[in-house]
Amino acid sequence: FHATWNRCTDGADPTQVWQLVERRYMEPHRFYHNLDHIAHCLGELDAARGVIEEFDSTELAIWFHDIIYYYGAKDNEDLSADTFREQATGHMPEEQVDRVCEFILATKHTGAAGDAGEAYMVDIDLSGFGLPWDGYYADSMALREEAPDVSDEQYYSGKLRFLDALISWDVIFQTDYFRERLESRARENIARFTTDLRKSA
Repeated sequence: FHATWNRCTDGADPTQVWQLVERRYMEPHRFYHNLDHIAHCLGELDAARGVIEEFDSTELAIWFHDIIYYYGAKDNEDLSADTFREQATGHMPEEQVDRVCEFILATKHTGAAGDAGEAYMVDIDLSGFGLPWDGYYADSMALREEAPDVSDEQYYSGKLRFLDALISWDVIFQTDYFRERLESRARENIARFTTDLRKSA
């Protein structure tokens, strides 16, 4: 984080910014949206280094895209983008600040990405769907822990709606790079998970 922040800014000390990032991702209500998720996304970013043109902006967006997270909140991404803007404004070019915020907002996953840069960001955020089954299942259980006050019936009915919608898309991953690597296994994972849920119900 320090190296990227120093590379992208005018020499602003990253210490306090990193402390904010670390504190947020270590909040006690986080079981999935924590530093493990960020580490996974950074690993996918590094693996795709050869095809991602806006590498630094994508990395900054990864660090900040879930910095504000509460289960069920509709404005997590908006507030996360606002947090990045507050920390970066005046220390890096305004165009890059805007671009990182666009990447963060793209992780709302409300439709097709606006361009290739956003598509890579979206695919990185969704790449956990393409993990081997054990990793995908562990992520699913971690996500469930983030909603302790929600009944199983309510939680999993909403989960099924989301997964049914996701698997109905023509493609889950919008870039050739991630689609070729992860699309097939992601669909297998979702199909297995939703089948198991319906059997349990």
